Amino acid sequence: MMIENPYRIGIIDIGSNSIRLVIYDTTQGGGYKIIKECKHSARLSAKINEQGSLDKKEMCTIVPILKQFRQVCINFGVDTIRAGATAAIRNATNSQEIIEFLSQESSIDIKLVSGEEEAYFGFLGVINSFDIEDGFIVDIGGGSTEITLFENRSFKKSVSLPFGAVNTNVKFGNDGNWNEEQILNLRQYVLSMLEEHDWMQSRPQLPLFGLGGTIRSLGKIDQKDAHYSMPISHGYTLTTDSVDQLYNILPSLPLEKRKQINGLSKSRADIIVSGLIIVHTVYHYIQAKHCLISGEGLREGMLHDLINPAHAVKPSTLDYSIKTLLSFEGAASRVHLEHVYKLSNMLYDNLKSDGDDEEHKKLLYVSIMLYRIGGHINYYQYSRHTQYWIMNSSIRGLTHREIILCALISSYNTKSRKQKLSLDHQDILLASDEVWIHKLGSLVQLCIALDQSETQAVKAIVTEIANKNLHLTVQSDVETWIEQEEMDSVAKVFKSAWDLKLKIDFSSIS
Repeated sequence: MMIENPYRIGIIDIGSNSIRLVIYDTTQGGGYKIIKECKHSARLSAKINEQGSLDKKEMCTIVPILKQFRQVCINFGVDTIRAGATAAIRNATNSQEIIEFLSQESSIDIKLVSGEEEAYFGFLGVINSFDIEDGFIVDIGGGSTEITLFENRSFKKSVSLPFGAVNTNVKFGNDGNWNEEQILNLRQYVLSMLEEHDWMQSRPQLPLFGLGGTIRSLGKIDQKDAHYSMPISHGYTLTTDSVDQLYNILPSLPLEKRKQINGLSKSRADIIVSGLIIVHTVYHYIQAKHCLISGEGLREGMLHDLINPAHAVKPSTLDYSIKTLLSFEGAASRVHLEHVYKLSNMLYDNLKSDGDDEEHKKLLYVSIMLYRIGGHINYYQYSRHTQYWIMNSSIRGLTHREIILCALISSYNTKSRKQKLSLDHQDILLASDEVWIHKLGSLVQLCIALDQSETQAVKAIVTEIANKNLHLTVQSDVETWIEQEEMDSVAKVFKSAWDLKLKIDFSSIS
C-alpha cells in the first residue's frame, strides 16, 4: 500500500559548480523517493576573486535562485529544509559572511559543510546504494575533491583536497583548451597532494566509487562509445582501459570538438578535462580495480544523516531498497510476497541446481517481491508493466545484469517476451543466463500459484524427485481450490524449463 502522508524533506546543495534542490518523500523506516529536482549552474568556484573571497555582487546573484527554491519547497508542502554549502564557499576567506548573508536574504537556514562532513555524506550516499564491504570513494566537485576509504561498510579515513573540476580549469586550463604542459602541471599538482596521504595506497585493487558530474559524464561518454544497451549511470563500470582511453583522447580535443562528443553536455565540455585529469591521477595512485559510478552521494547522504543519524548505514542495501520501493509502490500484500519467497526457497533447495545458489536466491527474492509492482498501472497486465518498471526503477544493490534478469524472471510468462528483452541486452547478459531465466521464472510462477488466493493456505511442501518427475505433496489447513486451479498451466511451463514433470497432491493437515 502507498503511504498516505509521507514526511517531505528538501535538500539544498550549494556546490562549487551548481546549486540543486531535491525534494524527497520519506518513510518512517528511512526510505525515500525523489518527487522534485531543480538545478542552477552557478560556477561559484570561478567567481572567487584573487583575494580568495566572494564579492557581495556575486553573492547577490545567488539569492534569487535560493528564494525560488524556498518557494518551490513551500508549494510542495516540504516539512523540513536542510541546506548545505560546500567547497567554493567553505574555502572562501569570507565564508561566514557569505553564509550569514545568504541565510538572511533567502530566509533559509544554510550550514557550512566541512570537508570531513562532505566526505561522510558522500560515503552514506554510496554505501546505501551498493552492497559492498570495502572500497574507495572519490567525489570530484567544482572546488574540492573528497577521497574516502571504507572497510566492512564503515567509514575509515577521508581527506578533502582543495581542487575540483572548476577551480583547476581556471588555474591550469586555457579557456577549456589544454596542451601537454598544462595537463602535466595539473597532474603533478594533484599527485603532490595525494602523496601526503600514505593510506591511499594501503588497499590496492579495491573498487573506486565515483561521485559528481565529472564521473557521470565520463560514464555516459563510455556507454555511448561502447553502444551499451542500458542507459543507466548508477552502477556502470569504467574499466582501467576505459579510464586510460578517455585520458588519452579528451584533453587533446579542442573545446568546440568536445562539445560534439556523444554523451557529454555542452555545459560541461570546458571542465571535463580538468575533472578527468583528477580522476585518472587518483585512479592510478590508489591502484583501483575499476571505477563504479554512483548516482547517489552528498544529497542522499545529507538525507540519511537527517532521517536516522544513529543508523544511517543500512546493513543490506538491497533489502533496504526493496522495502523502500514496496512502502511507496507495493501493490501486493507483504505477507503474501514473503510467503511466496519462502516457498521458492524450499523448492529451489530441493531441485539441487548446478548454478550460483547465492545469486539465484537473490534473483528469486527481488523477482518475487516486485512481481506485482506493475499492478499500479493495470492489474490485468501487471506482468508487462512490472518488467518495464523494474528496468526503469531505482533498485539499489543489483548490478545492471541482475536488474535485467529480475525484470525477465518476475514477468516470466511467454517465451517470446523473454527473448525480446534478452536480445536487447545481449552485451550485458551471459550465455548461461538464458537457461536460468526459464528455470527461475517458471519456479516463481509455480510459487505464486501455490498462494494464488494470497491467504497463505499452503503450510508445507514435501518434495520427491524420481524418474524426471517432481512430486509435490502440498499440505494446508484450509481449502486450496484456487491454488489447485492454477496447477495445470504452471506445470507445462515448469516441465519445459526444468525437464521435470510436476505431480502435485494437495492434502489437509488435520
